[in-house]
Amino acid sequence: MRIDDPHAQQRIDSVPLLNVHLNPRSRDETVKLIRGLQGVYADEPARQAVLGLIAQDVLRGVRRDVGRPGMDMWSVFVLLSAREALRLDYDRLEDLAENHALIRAAMGLGDWEHGKHFDWTRIWRNVRKVRAETVAAINQRVVQLGHALAPTAAESARVDSFVMQTNVHHPSDLRQVADGLRLVLRNAARLADIIGSTAMRQHAHLEKRARFLVLTASRATASKHRDRDERRAAAAQELCDFADERCLQAMALGDRFIATRETLGFFEQAQADGEHERMMFFVRGLATCAHVARLRLVDGETVELSDRLFSLFEPHTELIYRGKVRAAVEFGHRILVTEDAAGFIIAAQVMPNGQQDRDAAVPLVESLLKQFPKLKRVSFDRGFHSPANQKALAEIISDVCLPNSGDKALAKQFAEATVSWTWQRRHHSGIEAAIGNLQDNRGCRRCPDKGKDGYDRFLQTAVLANNLVTYGRPLWAQDDPESLPARTRRKAS
Repeated sequence: MRIDDPHAQQRIDSVPLLNVHLNPRSRDETVKLIRGLQGVYADEPARQAVLGLIAQDVLRGVRRDVGRPGMDMWSVFVLLSAREALRLDYDRLEDLAENHALIRAAMGLGDWEHGKHFDWTRIWRNVRKVRAETVAAINQRVVQLGHALAPTAAESARVDSFVMQTNVHHPSDLRQVADGLRLVLRNAARLADIIGSTAMRQHAHLEKRARFLVLTASRATASKHRDRDERRAAAAQELCDFADERCLQAMALGDRFIATRETLGFFEQAQADGEHERMMFFVRGLATCAHVARLRLVDGETVELSDRLFSLFEPHTELIYRGKVRAAVEFGHRILVTEDAAGFIIAAQVMPNGQQDRDAAVPLVESLLKQFPKLKRVSFDRGFHSPANQKALAEIISDVCLPNSGDKALAKQFAEATVSWTWQRRHHSGIEAAIGNLQDNRGCRRCPDKGKDGYDRFLQTAVLANNLVTYGRPLWAQDDPESLPARTRRKAS
């Protein structure tokens, strides 16, 4: 059976979490994280709320009073936070759960439990069950605890956006078609083997033919010969025709599977259902990529970004023109981040595909005012400016810093600005440090998790880990103002 809190019934070989000794001379993020976890654990309502939220996701549809012993809810919370607070993969997280004294103490493991191992798949299967909405709700509880230490922190906020990339390669048309062919042929061969069909008996030959066609088209594209365009169009046309034939062949195999599904055994049905679902998913992606490749490389037409698929593995990926020298084009999603005066990330959301900064300003401020009624000041950068936003935000909140995008209009704003507007403008750049911290120290430069749900969960978990570390800093300042974990060079907003 599963339990919620391993510290509730204390073992004689373990140290209570609130009594765990932390080194005041350490500058590592671990001591700040453990101190933040101690603060959450010490608050009874917050601890019970966190355990209840995690249990709803991890134990959904599962009885807790029967079955094999599983990970307790508090350990799931500790490992969920430690993964991104310390920027770990699951292999390193397994090693820390088995060997790191502070992490094991936070999980409630004693000295006599050295034989207790945590396979990385066990950690992965439990941690990934926690939904992004649940992590966001836990994060709000942590922010409330932080605001209890800094009551005026919720009066000021600064907003900016950045791009968190998805884990995809550069989506050239030929490479997309090559990925689609490889995956469709592989899954179709597995499905045919399960149902006993001979439709894909030549799958090895077809895969070899696909690689040859992709290589021919790639060489024609890289050629500098004068008839390069004609050779590229002919090679791309042959590759796209081959892709269309493989799509039709896979769909015919899918129809045969549906017709013979009831004759299969229980386990064969379950296995074939999975292979059929994956095969049809990649068939749709291959058909889309082949169609786009034919339009662009053969017909010479321009395809709208909304009609393109940039990754078969992460189909939610969006192409974003940043217009910056270091990264003119990025593949991922825009992330809207709001930081308060104490350094807590009080809001972080994935912006819908196609939405610009100026489209999100007014809805964000309205949402912040509902969550934090004490909010008095909000600062933006020039990308959020529009005449409609200037007027709407002035009606919603009295003290807002929204610089004009034009140089002459911005100079006029500075000349007529109030002291508060000028002060917010000069301190707004601190949000860039918060974004850099998320990217460099929490892994938000490129998301390693798969799927849109994994992308959202990774973002919210990074924000939660960042807030736990931020919450640990004032707790250290209360315990020992001269300790190194209590120090920071960041200025409040």
